[in-house]
Amino acid sequence: MLGAVDVKVAAAAGTAPRADRSAARLDYVLLAVGLLTMVLARHRITGDGLFRYDALSRLLSGGGLSADRYPLVGPLFAAPLWWLGRATVGAEQLLRYHNLILFGLGLLALHLLLRDRIDRVLLRRFLLLLVVAGMVPAHIANFYGEMFTALAVVLGLVVLYRVGSGPVLRALGWAGLVLGTANTPAALPGLGLALGDRAVRTRRLRYGLAVVAALALVLAEAWLRRGDPLEQGYTGERFDFPMVLGLLAIMLSFGKGLVFFVPALFLPVRDRLAGLYDPDRLDLPAILRGWRLFVLGLALVYANWWAWSGDLYWGPRFFLVAVFPAALGLAVWLHRPDPRPLARLGLLAVLALSVWVAANSSVFETTAPPRCYDPASPQEDYCRFGVVESDLWYPLWHRPVLPWFRWAELAFFVVAFVRLAWPLLPALVRAAAAVPPRVRALAAGWRW
Repeated sequence: MLGAVDVKVAAAAGTAPRADRSAARLDYVLLAVGLLTMVLARHRITGDGLFRYDALSRLLSGGGLSADRYPLVGPLFAAPLWWLGRATVGAEQLLRYHNLILFGLGLLALHLLLRDRIDRVLLRRFLLLLVVAGMVPAHIANFYGEMFTALAVVLGLVVLYRVGSGPVLRALGWAGLVLGTANTPAALPGLGLALGDRAVRTRRLRYGLAVVAALALVLAEAWLRRGDPLEQGYTGERFDFPMVLGLLAIMLSFGKGLVFFVPALFLPVRDRLAGLYDPDRLDLPAILRGWRLFVLGLALVYANWWAWSGDLYWGPRFFLVAVFPAALGLAVWLHRPDPRPLARLGLLAVLALSVWVAANSSVFETTAPPRCYDPASPQEDYCRFGVVESDLWYPLWHRPVLPWFRWAELAFFVVAFVRLAWPLLPALVRAAAAVPPRVRALAAGWRW
């Protein structure tokens, strides 16, 4: 048992010390403010989101199925918003907020699924980090499909490894895995890796059925929309990018690399999880492993595609799902930091970079380096591989003019960073105070 969980005992609100209750209130206030900044973001429908919107509108207006390449599985779940918008302010106006609504519902679902099963402070930090320390803000302001896939698969894997879920919840979990993957056909290998791991560990073949169902749904949609189950709409596309170079670019490029945009994804976490969850009710290590394997499967697929970068989209567009294992890993390390000063300093750097990613994707997401986006002669590789033109670092070099409310938003992210970093600071201050005496001791006693 959770050592027991203090999850079961401390979850009772009346037993928490006053300081703990104050800290919880502060975290939830920051979470609410972070969501408010997302509501106030510049929501629009452009790029691939426009194709999805047009396909959905055509279908719901009675025009039938379009033949474009973008799956309709995820957009179909926006149909209620489309109908509501058409009857009120306009379908496009409401669908701009579709991914934000999905994300808010996803946070609520994670809270309900994990509460009383993992340490309450860990859960709180995990949810807060998803809002203030990742690239979510860049993905809630458009009608793209990555949010639906990420949430459906993330929640599906949580349900899969959650003990005691009823038949309805388990059916919803399986449906999420299938539908989320079908919404991004390139995610099929990722689902195969995540569920293959489960199948090998349990010696049960039935987990392969979800992969088969997702594949069947992908083929059926292609058949209905394009008349051929094997025609995915990418005829003529190049899938000849060298895999090793593609993986290196996906991991390390300054403009799209996961090392820079989700640095906490690479933190070793497994040995720090003991006592932070109830093993009789949840397999948290398996959830984290499943999420990471899904990301690995995506990387292996996109590494061969010429458009591995997600084109002109801010950051590593196809890897939104990586923010979930990254946020959980970072929450675990903040909950149980390494006692060594250098390790804490490194953790502080990972936290600072993660918060900067969120601040950048929220405040500067529309500040595009002109050299890369010039319609006459775009030079996109500067944004993919260069430091100065990278979306992540461009604002630091060129310091674009911001309205006052953007400065207020930046101030909010600074406050969130200080709140999350606060437990690390006392030990770092003590270590810094001990440096001068050590330096003096090294300098003493020297002779010619």
